[in-house]
Amino acid sequence: MHFFNLFRKSNLNAIARRTGYVRDQQGILNRYVRENENWKQHLEYTKSFVLESVHRSRKSASIAFLGSGWLLDVPLEEVANLFDDVYLYDIVHPEQVVVKTKKMKNVHLVTCDLTGGAVALAENSTTFEQFIAELPTLTLTEDFNRFDMVVSVNILNQLDIILCDYLSEKFSVNDDQLIPVRRFVQQFHIDSLPVGKTCVITDFEEENESTIDGSKTNKKLLYCSFPECANKKEWTWFFDTNQRYHKNQITKLNVMAFNL
Repeated sequence: MHFFNLFRKSNLNAIARRTGYVRDQQGILNRYVRENENWKQHLEYTKSFVLESVHRSRKSASIAFLGSGWLLDVPLEEVANLFDDVYLYDIVHPEQVVVKTKKMKNVHLVTCDLTGGAVALAENSTTFEQFIAELPTLTLTEDFNRFDMVVSVNILNQLDIILCDYLSEKFSVNDDQLIPVRRFVQQFHIDSLPVGKTCVITDFEEENESTIDGSKTNKKLLYCSFPECANKKEWTWFFDTNQRYHKNQITKLNVMAFNL
């Protein structure tokens, strides 16, 4: 690997750590351990939809997973047997994943900020106004059109959550001020996906039920628009039953999967 790429990877890992991405990634694994049985159906549905999409693909040279994380929702062994090369994209790859994939010669880990640099911009900006002004100038260095298939795997809504939490804490901005950020980051991701060979799985709505009085609330999670999609499916993900995501609340996420 070129020295510049090594430096870039190291630098991005440091930024991811300082802005909360590494902490959040560990939090996902911790919640998975607590909610193993409740997550099982969602993870099975995700893998099944990915494999259905894979089998509809006419080419099998390369596939890219965007937001690979802990590989909980990635049918890695299956696609590694079907494609010549498998590329796993994330802002930081857990050490366990690095070890697991090291012996898989056709699996490649790519360290990449899928927001196009919004994470580093947030850290380097001195005011929220500066961040907002420079956000539209961001560009993604990766061209996903080069792959035979691309899978955006439970990442679309996650791209803005950690970023906006960081911005909220750093600049004391409210939810309404963060909506344009969420919209930009999500649309940026959708626009980066090649139409005709992309599979998207994403949560789109959060449902919370109070364990105190049984009251229910719904929260919209997506602010972007989509091209015409096919083979759409929906299901419910029992995300947090231990009331740790929201105190005294059981949280479910409504998920949709589709092909662009």
